[in-house]
Amino acid sequence: MNKKFFAAEGAFDEINDSNGKINIGIGTGSTTTIFINEFLPNLKNRINTIFSSSNESTELLENLQFEVSQGVPENFLLDYYVDGADEIDKNYNLIKGGGGAHTKEKILAAASKKFICIADDSKEVEILGRFPLPIEVIPFAEHSVRRNLESMSEKITKRSFFSDSGNIILDMHGMLISDPEKMEAELISITGIVEVGIFAKNKPTSIKIGRDSYYESIDC
Repeated sequence: MNKKFFAAEGAFDEINDSNGKINIGIGTGSTTTIFINEFLPNLKNRINTIFSSSNESTELLENLQFEVSQGVPENFLLDYYVDGADEIDKNYNLIKGGGGAHTKEKILAAASKKFICIADDSKEVEILGRFPLPIEVIPFAEHSVRRNLESMSEKITKRSFFSDSGNIILDMHGMLISDPEKMEAELISITGIVEVGIFAKNKPTSIKIGRDSYYESIDC
Protein backbone atom coordinates (compact mmCIF):
# COMPACT_ATOMS: atom_id res chain seq x y z
CA MET A 1 0.00 0.00 0.00
CA ASN A 2 1.23 3.51 -0.77
CA LYS A 3 0.13 7.07 -0.12
CA LYS A 4 -2.13 7.15 -3.16
CA PHE A 5 -3.87 4.01 -1.96
CA PHE A 6 -4.58 5.58 1.43
CA ALA A 7 -5.95 8.74 -0.24
CA ALA A 8 -8.29 6.64 -2.39
CA GLU A 9 -9.35 4.71 0.70
CA GLY A 10 -10.39 7.99 2.28
CA ALA A 11 -12.85 8.69 -0.53
CA PHE A 12 -14.25 5.17 -0.22
CA ASP A 13 -14.75 5.54 3.52
CA GLU A 14 -16.64 8.83 3.14
CA ILE A 15 -18.94 7.46 0.46
CA ASN A 16 -19.40 4.11 2.18
CA ASP A 17 -20.57 5.87 5.34
CA SER A 18 -23.46 7.46 3.43
CA ASN A 19 -26.84 5.84 2.87
CA GLY A 20 -28.86 4.86 -0.19
CA LYS A 21 -28.20 4.84 -3.91
CA ILE A 22 -25.74 7.36 -5.32
CA ASN A 23 -24.95 9.15 -8.56
CA ILE A 24 -21.20 9.53 -8.91
CA GLY A 25 -18.63 11.16 -11.18
CA ILE A 26 -15.13 9.77 -11.61
CA GLY A 27 -12.06 11.79 -12.54
CA THR A 28 -8.76 10.89 -14.18
CA GLY A 29 -5.24 10.15 -13.00
CA SER A 30 -3.10 7.66 -11.10
CA THR A 31 -4.78 8.07 -7.70
CA THR A 32 -8.24 7.97 -9.26
CA THR A 33 -7.25 4.79 -11.09
CA ILE A 34 -6.47 3.19 -7.72
CA PHE A 35 -9.89 4.30 -6.45
CA ILE A 36 -11.57 2.80 -9.54
CA ASN A 37 -9.77 -0.53 -9.38
CA GLU A 38 -9.47 -1.10 -5.64
CA PHE A 39 -12.53 0.53 -4.11
CA LEU A 40 -15.27 1.35 -6.60
CA PRO A 41 -16.31 -2.31 -7.15
CA ASN A 42 -17.23 -2.44 -3.44
CA LEU A 43 -19.77 0.36 -4.09
CA LYS A 44 -21.21 -1.13 -7.27
CA ASN A 45 -24.54 -2.23 -5.77
CA ARG A 46 -25.15 1.32 -4.50
CA ILE A 47 -24.39 3.18 -7.72
CA ASN A 48 -27.39 4.41 -9.67
CA THR A 49 -25.52 6.27 -12.41
CA ILE A 50 -21.83 6.89 -13.06
CA PHE A 51 -20.17 9.56 -15.18
CA SER A 52 -16.56 9.72 -16.34
CA SER A 53 -14.28 12.68 -17.06
CA SER A 54 -12.18 10.96 -19.75
CA ASN A 55 -11.94 8.16 -22.27
CA GLU A 56 -9.20 6.65 -20.13
CA SER A 57 -11.38 6.40 -17.02
CA THR A 58 -14.37 5.24 -19.07
CA GLU A 59 -12.33 2.31 -20.37
CA LEU A 60 -11.26 1.36 -16.85
CA LEU A 61 -14.86 1.51 -15.63
CA GLU A 62 -16.22 -0.52 -18.52
CA ASN A 63 -13.55 -3.17 -17.95
CA LEU A 64 -15.04 -3.53 -14.46
CA GLN A 65 -18.52 -3.92 -15.98
CA PHE A 66 -19.79 -0.47 -15.02
CA GLU A 67 -22.25 1.13 -17.43
CA VAL A 68 -20.95 4.66 -17.89
CA SER A 69 -23.56 7.34 -18.63
CA GLN A 70 -22.85 9.45 -21.68
CA GLY A 71 -22.63 13.24 -21.65
CA VAL A 72 -23.05 15.17 -18.42
CA PRO A 73 -25.73 15.13 -15.71
CA GLU A 74 -28.73 17.13 -16.91
CA ASN A 75 -31.65 16.75 -14.55
CA PHE A 76 -29.93 16.12 -11.25
CA LEU A 77 -26.77 16.78 -9.30
CA LEU A 78 -24.19 14.09 -8.69
CA ASP A 79 -23.93 13.04 -5.07
CA TYR A 80 -20.16 12.67 -5.32
CA TYR A 81 -17.30 13.48 -7.64
CA VAL A 82 -13.97 11.77 -6.90
CA ASP A 83 -10.76 13.03 -8.50
CA GLY A 84 -7.11 13.74 -7.83
CA ALA A 85 -5.03 16.91 -8.05
CA ASP A 86 -1.62 17.98 -9.29
CA GLU A 87 -1.31 20.69 -6.63
CA ILE A 88 -3.28 21.71 -3.54
CA ASP A 89 -2.55 25.05 -1.87
CA LYS A 90 -3.06 26.04 1.76
CA ASN A 91 -6.55 27.38 0.97
CA TYR A 92 -7.53 24.17 -0.87
CA ASN A 93 -7.41 25.63 -4.36
CA LEU A 94 -6.20 23.11 -6.93
CA ILE A 95 -4.26 22.75 -10.14
CA LYS A 96 -5.58 19.86 -12.19
CA GLY A 97 -5.14 18.74 -15.77
CA GLY A 98 -1.88 16.80 -15.82
CA GLY A 99 -3.75 14.22 -17.88
CA GLY A 100 -5.40 16.83 -20.05
CA ALA A 101 -8.95 16.14 -18.85
CA HIS A 102 -9.51 19.23 -16.68
CA THR A 103 -12.41 20.66 -18.72
CA LYS A 104 -14.63 17.62 -18.24
CA GLU A 105 -13.33 17.26 -14.69
CA LYS A 106 -14.48 20.78 -13.89
CA ILE A 107 -17.89 20.15 -15.45
CA LEU A 108 -18.45 17.11 -13.24
CA ALA A 109 -17.09 18.87 -10.15
CA ALA A 110 -19.54 21.74 -10.72
CA ALA A 111 -22.40 19.27 -11.04
CA SER A 112 -21.63 17.54 -7.75
CA LYS A 113 -22.94 18.05 -4.25
CA LYS A 114 -19.64 16.78 -2.86
CA PHE A 115 -16.26 16.88 -4.59
CA ILE A 116 -13.80 14.57 -2.86
CA CYS A 117 -10.20 15.27 -3.84
CA ILE A 118 -7.74 12.42 -3.32
CA ALA A 119 -3.98 13.05 -3.41
CA ASP A 120 -0.73 12.05 -1.76
CA ASP A 121 1.06 14.57 0.43
CA SER A 122 3.58 15.52 -2.29
CA LYS A 123 0.80 17.56 -3.91
CA GLU A 124 0.58 20.03 -1.02
CA VAL A 125 2.10 23.48 -1.72
CA GLU A 126 1.93 26.93 -0.16
CA ILE A 127 1.21 28.68 -3.47
CA LEU A 128 0.05 27.12 -6.73
CA GLY A 129 2.34 27.21 -9.73
CA ARG A 130 5.16 24.72 -9.28
CA PHE A 131 3.20 22.35 -11.51
CA PRO A 132 2.68 23.72 -15.05
CA LEU A 133 -0.79 25.19 -15.45
CA PRO A 134 -2.81 23.42 -18.19
CA ILE A 135 -4.86 25.52 -20.60
CA GLU A 136 -7.28 23.88 -23.06
CA VAL A 137 -7.50 25.93 -26.25
CA ILE A 138 -9.49 25.77 -29.48
CA PRO A 139 -6.88 24.97 -32.19
CA PHE A 140 -7.94 27.92 -34.37
CA ALA A 141 -7.10 30.30 -31.51
CA GLU A 142 -3.70 28.84 -30.54
CA HIS A 143 -1.53 31.75 -31.71
CA SER A 144 -3.77 34.52 -30.38
CA VAL A 145 -4.06 32.77 -27.03
CA ARG A 146 -0.29 32.31 -26.84
CA ARG A 147 0.20 36.05 -27.34
CA ASN A 148 -2.12 36.76 -24.43
CA LEU A 149 -0.37 34.24 -22.19
CA GLU A 150 3.19 35.32 -22.88
CA SER A 151 3.00 38.21 -20.43
CA MET A 152 1.99 35.82 -17.63
CA SER A 153 4.37 32.90 -18.12
CA GLU A 154 8.09 32.59 -18.74
CA LYS A 155 7.60 29.45 -20.82
CA ILE A 156 4.61 28.00 -22.69
CA THR A 157 4.71 24.47 -24.08
CA LYS A 158 2.25 22.51 -26.18
CA ARG A 159 1.20 18.95 -25.41
CA SER A 160 1.84 16.29 -28.04
CA PHE A 161 -1.75 15.05 -27.78
CA PHE A 162 -5.22 16.57 -28.04
CA SER A 163 -7.85 16.60 -25.32
CA ASP A 164 -10.74 14.14 -25.59
CA SER A 165 -12.72 17.04 -27.06
CA GLY A 166 -10.15 17.57 -29.83
CA ASN A 167 -8.57 20.73 -28.45
CA ILE A 168 -4.90 21.53 -27.88
CA ILE A 169 -3.41 21.86 -24.41
CA LEU A 170 -0.86 24.51 -23.54
CA ASP A 171 1.10 24.42 -20.29
CA MET A 172 2.15 27.64 -18.57
CA HIS A 173 5.43 27.25 -16.64
CA GLY A 174 6.97 29.32 -13.89
CA MET A 175 3.70 30.67 -12.53
CA LEU A 176 3.16 32.04 -9.03
CA ILE A 177 -0.57 31.97 -8.47
CA SER A 178 -1.16 33.92 -5.26
CA ASP A 179 -4.80 34.71 -6.14
CA PRO A 180 -6.14 31.59 -7.88
CA GLU A 181 -9.73 32.81 -8.20
CA LYS A 182 -8.64 36.04 -9.91
CA MET A 183 -6.21 34.22 -12.20
CA GLU A 184 -8.84 31.64 -13.13
CA ALA A 185 -11.33 34.34 -14.10
CA GLU A 186 -8.70 36.31 -16.02
CA LEU A 187 -7.63 33.32 -18.08
CA ILE A 188 -11.18 32.17 -18.79
CA SER A 189 -11.95 35.63 -20.20
CA ILE A 190 -9.39 35.18 -23.01
CA THR A 191 -11.17 34.33 -26.25
CA GLY A 192 -10.25 30.87 -27.47
CA ILE A 193 -9.55 29.34 -24.06
CA VAL A 194 -12.00 26.54 -23.29
CA GLU A 195 -10.99 25.94 -19.69
CA VAL A 196 -8.02 26.26 -17.33
CA GLY A 197 -6.62 23.88 -14.74
CA ILE A 198 -7.18 26.15 -11.74
CA PHE A 199 -9.96 24.87 -9.49
CA ALA A 200 -10.72 27.89 -7.30
CA LYS A 201 -14.39 28.38 -8.08
CA ASN A 202 -14.97 24.62 -7.94
CA LYS A 203 -12.86 23.73 -4.90
CA PRO A 204 -13.35 20.33 -3.27
CA THR A 205 -15.69 19.89 -0.34
CA SER A 206 -13.24 17.46 1.26
CA ILE A 207 -9.66 16.37 0.63
CA LYS A 208 -8.12 13.02 1.52
CA ILE A 209 -4.36 13.38 1.83
CA GLY A 210 -2.48 10.08 1.67
CA ARG A 211 0.40 9.85 4.11
CA ASP A 212 2.84 7.04 4.95
CA SER A 213 0.38 4.71 6.65
CA TYR A 214 -2.94 6.55 6.77
CA TYR A 215 -4.99 9.33 5.20
CA GLU A 216 -5.80 12.74 6.61
CA SER A 217 -9.34 13.95 5.96
CA ILE A 218 -9.80 17.70 5.51
CA ASP A 219 -13.18 19.43 5.28
CA CYS A 220 -12.86 22.43 2.99
